Amino acid sequence: MSEVLVIRLLDGEAEWVTMDPTGGQLGQAQTGRLQALAGLSAQKRLILLAPGADVLVTSITVPVKSSGKMLQAIPFALEEHLVGDIETQHFAISKRDNDGTVGVAVIDKDRLQSILDQLKEHGLEPDEVIPESLGLPWTIGQTSLLLREDGVSALRTGQWDSVFLPSLPVEDALVFAAGEESVNTLTIYCDSGIAETVSELQDNCEIQLLKNGDLPLLASQVIGGPSINFLQGAFAPRSQIKEKFRPWRFAASLLLALLLTVLARDVVRLQQIKSIRESLDGQMADILRATCPDQSRIVNPLNQLLACTGSGRGSAEPQYFLDALTVVSSAIPDNRNVKIVSVNFAERAMELRLNVPDIATLDNIQKKVSESVDFTAEIQSTSQDENRVEGRIQIRKNEDQA
Repeated sequence: MSEVLVIRLLDGEAEWVTMDPTGGQLGQAQTGRLQALAGLSAQKRLILLAPGADVLVTSITVPVKSSGKMLQAIPFALEEHLVGDIETQHFAISKRDNDGTVGVAVIDKDRLQSILDQLKEHGLEPDEVIPESLGLPWTIGQTSLLLREDGVSALRTGQWDSVFLPSLPVEDALVFAAGEESVNTLTIYCDSGIAETVSELQDNCEIQLLKNGDLPLLASQVIGGPSINFLQGAFAPRSQIKEKFRPWRFAASLLLALLLTVLARDVVRLQQIKSIRESLDGQMADILRATCPDQSRIVNPLNQLLACTGSGRGSAEPQYFLDALTVVSSAIPDNRNVKIVSVNFAERAMELRLNVPDIATLDNIQKKVSESVDFTAEIQSTSQDENRVEGRIQIRKNEDQA
């Protein structure tokens, strides 16, 4: 499984940390310019934390199951809780819980588009955009409070109940958290610089120090816990094929390689068959010219040879002729250094006049025909002309010689 790069935008810069797929931290959190992330994000799942101060996270129960219908109804159900017009807001929902409740995250459309455009300028396209406040740890009966030295605080009291409070003094944040009716136990995550102040002001709590800032904590939770991805609806990727295909990429590559191998093998076989067919057609054309000299235009040697030798007359002679012709074609060498001078077929015997390089070639042809089960060949005569030999071979079926 691939590594996960979790990033958070700062003023003109970014903060990021690399995690493993289970939420374990791989290396220290870093801060720098966005262009530095272009190389780091390669082959990694990229999660962007949407600024907590810009996001509303809540939950709602809607008596419909279709995600599309829920997204149509939810804006009107939450309208009184929104500062801006619902037309300017982008709504994202979680998977439905067992009790029918869904988590809802809301952000201004222009704000979300601005963030995505800023990333795109540096070649970054996040796989998920998750509200920053959902990075706070949470379990039933527990409230989590985040306190940072820069005055930012965040509170999470339920699975879908969280809020970021920028520029809130520590004292006020503690009072706000203590006033929550749902609080059973309070866990405070804070920087070491304010831990002493927190312990003096709040007795009944557990304090967890953030040695390397809050980003590793938030990153581990958004990877492993329930979340809401803003990249849905109007902001959904144009195609999710890449994401769906990713787990099957290696298997698909192997399948493609196998298909290409099979295709290449079949292409080679077809080429071999085509070559054999062309060789047989050439030999058949030579026989046609010798047997039927009036055939000036050769299109289909076999059909023309059948027509020329009377294949439509309904006797067994054409089949006898074709069987003998097949044996002869197999016996003639593939190098085409043998010329067929004439072919005569009468009284169930085929007589070939062949022009060959030497006596040995003629003898080999005679032997190959005689090695067949059904036919026997005999050399009737030979004569030498310059550097070549012309010979007559008679071919008969074995049963006709009994």
